[in-house]
Amino acid sequence: MGKIIDKLLRNPVTFEVTSIFVYLFYCLVYAIAAVPSALLIRWGTRFLGGHILLFLLFVCICCASFYIFLIASAIVVGFAERLLTLGLKPGAYEIGSPEFFQWLVYSGLHLWSVNIILPFLRGNNWIKIYLRISGAKIGKEVFINTKHVYDAYLLEIEDNVIVGGEVFLNCHLFENGCLILGRIKLGEGTMIGAKAYLPPGSHTGKNSKVGINTYFRLNTNVQDGESMITLPGINLRTAVKLMKDKK
Repeated sequence: MGKIIDKLLRNPVTFEVTSIFVYLFYCLVYAIAAVPSALLIRWGTRFLGGHILLFLLFVCICCASFYIFLIASAIVVGFAERLLTLGLKPGAYEIGSPEFFQWLVYSGLHLWSVNIILPFLRGNNWIKIYLRISGAKIGKEVFINTKHVYDAYLLEIEDNVIVGGEVFLNCHLFENGCLILGRIKLGEGTMIGAKAYLPPGSHTGKNSKVGINTYFRLNTNVQDGESMITLPGINLRTAVKLMKDKK
């Protein structure tokens, strides 16, 4: 099976044909999510006429349809992503393997989510509902202010965690020609500063803090109550002095 998939991906013709079917699948998922909005607009057009109040009512219906689409997408796409990741476990998978192809299809659909629905859901409860449906384990009183959550089925967030704006929770990376999948766990009371980057294998203990723009390496483990920061821009002589004083 792996050899067949590898040939499909490496042949330009079969790759393009396969891509068409994959994108048709993505369109189908979002078409299903758009059904409630389409029905509402259809109902609203029956009352459309020359009267200004009726026209304003129709505009309001269109706006409401957009938000209904976002909510429906969070549910429908969440379930679709969960189905696409069934059986896909942490580990290293060669490019061209069945697991890689499975992840590739999931990842393409998720990129639609990142650009279409998640920018409007971050910071409220709907992003948590979406992530839970996708497979994430999320505790109580959690605040997530980022759209960049990848491979949510490998994510665990305990109670009272704050994830700042534009943080990357990225449960995958590519290394030595392989797709690496790993879990990310944020312990109770963790605070993640804006634009921090957490790759597969990242783990933060209870009441730990991660500073703004902090970059984790693979399998970074932050102990309970520990703080991880990236130094801001400072004079080189000052940086050298700090290093000497530390010694």
